[in-house]
Amino acid sequence: MKHENQKFENKEVRLDGNQYYNCEFVNCFITFAGGTPPALIGCGFIDCEFGFKGAGERTLKFLDAIYHGFGDFGKTLVEGTFQNIRENKYNFQEPSQKKD
Repeated sequence: MKHENQKFENKEVRLDGNQYYNCEFVNCFITFAGGTPPALIGCGFIDCEFGFKGAGERTLKFLDAIYHGFGDFGKTLVEGTFQNIRENKYNFQEPSQKKD
């Protein structure tokens, strides 16, 4: 669902599959459950918490297990994954930039 110029306040907001343009989030619990990545363009966040549920939470737990259970190899693997994210190697594009 597309949301534009809206204010979300004192509520839980699930990001999966949604698009937010110039929205404001105040005192919200923002969740991602591992579905379709959201668009968050020009949004502001004030006193919000972020959390993961479902597949998103399981993915973080899996990364945690690799990092802490696979020795130096696991640490290198997880750190490499985050470096790829920092360098946009997974090729995230805003919805308006995607080619159909």
